[in-house]
Amino acid sequence: MNPTAAIDELTATFAAGFGRSPAQPPDRKAVVVSWPSVPVEAIRAAGLYPVVARGSVAPTPLADAHLEDGIFPARIRQLVEAALTGNLSAAARIVIPRTSDADYKGFLYLREFMRNGLASAALPEITLFDLLQSDAVGTRAYGRARTQALVDILGAASGRPVAMGTLREEVTRTNAARAALRRLLALRQESPRISGAQALPLLGAFWLVDPDRYVTLATAAVEAFAARTPLPGPRLLLTGAPVDGPQLHNGIESHGAVVVAEISPWGTCAVDDDVRDDGDPVEALADRYRTEALSARLPARDTRAWLDRSLSGVDGVVVSLPPDDTVFGWDYPRWRDDLNARGIPHTCLRGDPYDPMTAGEHDRIDQLVTAATRRRETTRE
Repeated sequence: MNPTAAIDELTATFAAGFGRSPAQPPDRKAVVVSWPSVPVEAIRAAGLYPVVARGSVAPTPLADAHLEDGIFPARIRQLVEAALTGNLSAAARIVIPRTSDADYKGFLYLREFMRNGLASAALPEITLFDLLQSDAVGTRAYGRARTQALVDILGAASGRPVAMGTLREEVTRTNAARAALRRLLALRQESPRISGAQALPLLGAFWLVDPDRYVTLATAAVEAFAARTPLPGPRLLLTGAPVDGPQLHNGIESHGAVVVAEISPWGTCAVDDDVRDDGDPVEALADRYRTEALSARLPARDTRAWLDRSLSGVDGVVVSLPPDDTVFGWDYPRWRDDLNARGIPHTCLRGDPYDPMTAGEHDRIDQLVTAATRRRETTRE
């Protein structure tokens, strides 16, 4: 396949992954989810396809009339706006994973909108996917039960009950897509050949594109980028509240740095491990998404482990703590101490990642790039 066409298709799919255009609303085979911590394998095994909410700068006047400021991230506001305008009325199902307080509150608000008839058109059924991200006694069995319930709900929504053999096939296909994604990730390590702003859409499309198609497109994209000259500039890690778009990458990289990793399920953290493809596929999906689906409710030790693994080979770190963050700011003091102990320069950005960076934020990034460049030159000597 033509590599340029493959890159364009992945990028365009990601950009149009969640919109509110009345011309192209989700159809009756779409399952709308608020965060990529719902097993896409289960959705596809039911003959449906995932549509994952993402934030944007598009106005949300109907949602803003009901959702408090500083609590709900842009992706939840966009999802609620789409629901209230009737743009989700044809979807097969809305599934909200309980991976943050904002997601859970969004679920409750949507149920109230349905009860009070506030949406301009009837909404599809809304399911709370209550997969607890904990290793407490009984959690694993509970997670399997909740995942099985989701599989059954999706099968009922599509009219195609999910056979275990079909679910195993989807696990195998999606694992192949994960392997292709890892080949893309390899081009960001050591001597990066792809910028973070270019990479995130290609990685994020993993959640949206059929796995077989993703393998074809990602393989072609790897061929294109592998032939490029390595990018200059210090290598930065973006962490803090996970981003779901490349806007912040663009602002950071305008200073000559390269974002080589981001702690986000839309980027580096999408495919750390495959789902087991032997034995019980429901249990395997529950285990994978319970312990590795990055979210606000993942235990702090696990998010710290992500950070530790991601620091290898980076010259500096950007921590994003936007106004709606209620979790990752609590982890920041430990991150700060770790980074200082390792001699890795960092800075914090506290603005909305969808807004243009302020002059003060650009100044902080400029200072970070200077310090990271100095550290890179020192470690190379």
